[in-house]
Amino acid sequence: MVAVVGCAGGVGASTLALALATAAGVPARVVECCTPLVSGFSAAANAELGTEGLWRRGSRGDVLLERPITGDATVPVPTESSIEWTFVDTNWTTVSGTGAGWLGSVLRTLDDVVLVTNATVPGIRRLESCAELLGRDAPGVVVGPTAKRWPRPVKVAAAGMPAHVHLAAFPLDPRLQVTGLTPDPLPASLLKAAQTVLALLRKEPT
Repeated sequence: MVAVVGCAGGVGASTLALALATAAGVPARVVECCTPLVSGFSAAANAELGTEGLWRRGSRGDVLLERPITGDATVPVPTESSIEWTFVDTNWTTVSGTGAGWLGSVLRTLDDVVLVTNATVPGIRRLESCAELLGRDAPGVVVGPTAKRWPRPVKVAAAGMPAHVHLAAFPLDPRLQVTGLTPDPLPASLLKAAQTVLALLRKEPT
């Protein structure tokens, strides 16, 4: 299980979680942990599979999408024995300690956490703050241009990142900025970048 943690709202954590699940190349699922009103997956499935308990389920090939019907749902146990990866799509409040609830308790037991932010100075600062709250090694994924094309102030801010945060760039797709996630396949550039993040997790698909 991997937690994909958005360090702020709208930075692309849901897109990254879906890209990681798709790039894994094996049966995987993405569990979205947010209220239904802010779901990034409401139009992302190729097929809707109905509801199971407090969860609405859909699929995209080998990727199962699960999103809550209410804000009180806890991460469901996978019912498909073939599922090899679970990516939990969540936000920074789950690493903030007190008040994080059951999801924070789950997150603190996971070996793999990916922190996601955008290529701005405030975004880099939020990433650093979340990394300090997490207190251990984690990939830090910066959504935007490649690192070479970051504005100079962003490069300066990133240079001060703690050594235990391993930075990786993830493309910002113009089409998805307009449409959000749809049933269409993800662009190849996003899947290639997701492979890099999987490698940082030391679980490169075989």
